[in-house]
Amino acid sequence: MWRHRCRSRAVHFPVAGRIRDEEVKAVRDAVPIDTVVSEYFQFRPAGGGNLKGLCPFHDEKSPSFQVDPSKGLYLGFG
Repeated sequence: MWRHRCRSRAVHFPVAGRIRDEEVKAVRDAVPIDTVVSEYFQFRPAGGGNLKGLCPFHDEKSPSFQVDPSKGLYLGFG
C-alpha cells in the first residue's frame, strides 16, 4: 500500500495489480503446481522428484523447463 497526504491526513490506497499473500497461499494450497502444469504440457521425471519438459515460453528441441512439486516452483532455463 502507498500513502497519499490529503489535507494533512494520510489516505491509504491498495497498490494496483498486487495480489495479497493470503490469496497466493490459498491457490498454492488448493492445487499442486504439477497437477496444473501437467494439464497443458507433457513432463517426465527429472530426478529428485522434479519433472521436466519442453519450455512453454519458447520453441526448443530439448527439455529445459522444470517443475519442483515439493516446493511448488517452476524454472525455465531457456
